[in-house]
Amino acid sequence: MSLSLLDSPSSLNSGLPEWYLQLRKTAWSEFLEIPSPNRKDENWRFANIKKLSYEGVNDAQSIDGFDIDQHLSESVHLNSDNNRMIFNNDTFLYQSPSKDDLIDKGFIFKPLSQALIDHGTLIESYFMKEKSRLGSQKFYKLNQARQKEGYFIYVPEGLEIDEPIEVFHWLSGKDSAIFPYSLIITDKKSNLTVAEYVASSDDQFGLVCGVSDLIAEDDSTLTYVRTQNLSEKAHSIQSSNVLSHRNSKVKNFSLNLGCDWLRHESISRLMGDGASSEMISVSVPEKNQEFDMRTLQLHEHPNTSSDLLYKNALYDQSKTTFAGMIKVEEGAHQTDAYQTCRNLLMSDKCEANSMPGLEINADQVKCSHGSTSNPVAEEELFYLMSRGIQEPVSRQLVTFGFVKDAVDRLNNDKLEEVILKKLERRFNRIGLR
Repeated sequence: MSLSLLDSPSSLNSGLPEWYLQLRKTAWSEFLEIPSPNRKDENWRFANIKKLSYEGVNDAQSIDGFDIDQHLSESVHLNSDNNRMIFNNDTFLYQSPSKDDLIDKGFIFKPLSQALIDHGTLIESYFMKEKSRLGSQKFYKLNQARQKEGYFIYVPEGLEIDEPIEVFHWLSGKDSAIFPYSLIITDKKSNLTVAEYVASSDDQFGLVCGVSDLIAEDDSTLTYVRTQNLSEKAHSIQSSNVLSHRNSKVKNFSLNLGCDWLRHESISRLMGDGASSEMISVSVPEKNQEFDMRTLQLHEHPNTSSDLLYKNALYDQSKTTFAGMIKVEEGAHQTDAYQTCRNLLMSDKCEANSMPGLEINADQVKCSHGSTSNPVAEEELFYLMSRGIQEPVSRQLVTFGFVKDAVDRLNNDKLEEVILKKLERRFNRIGLR
């Protein structure tokens, strides 16, 4: 892998905890030592290794005069200024005030740089404890070594946050790289929904190398939505780690629209009896976009459940790769796990690769996986066109219906509306070509 970020990470605020600074230093050494992925790596099967050359990429620089209001007005999001945080090029720009009653109850929502100073001991217990299991260990360490900013959310025991929290990341400038980190913790019997938006402010090449750690303690509920609409020249490498403890419920939803090339690795660990996880993704690549998605549903305790639904609607010469594994550890009896990847092929030149898998080491389990790749059914087009709807519009309607059931799984009307509006913009643009 060719990378121009070969200088040591820049010095940080001296007020940061020593353990954090040492971890960054160690991570940089490990990044340099870990070999780059190659074609023989099973975790990189069907991947375009050539996309991992980043000569000329540099740490993104802060931009004076970044117009927050303009970029908010041009994006689709919730119409509320409550619990909102905004970043550009890994620089913290704005946070709406949190309600006093929530703060009094122990709710924490802060930029990572400040949270490390104020709540370093709490963060240390959770910070990047997971290892990368799906092939991107080198980039996981790169994020840890070079991260400058991110955010930390902690919901104390028994507290339910009614309104979704919104976090915005914009990438600006040619050859800029950002390394955002998200740490979200729901303590026992708490409830939280987070919507994170990642986008470009221009049409330049850049790199987003991000990590998110989502921890749901006993009996808590966590919903996390990440939408990606970067420049179609940009690259994205994202690692998502879910830890679901006893009787907790986690939904991890991703929407992928932008990027020339994307690698998204998502791991869900079921770590306590009764834990459940939903992994949902909708991707709409077009032109020559390549989306590479790898997942792991790891059942470590009895009576756990997981359900994965990934839907891809491919246009033009685009390409998707999905590799998913359900792994049931010894003793994780009564596991209930499903995995489905469905590809809708909107052209004769697109390519969808799917590699679902099972590894079962326990008894009395119910596990299944499946994948389909099909063009638009002619009878569906005929039905719509026979009612006076032109073919391009008919194709849009079929595709919209194809992805909508995945969005419906959010069971949150406000966030579903945001996702559907983003998809509507995408389909309208494709239909106008």
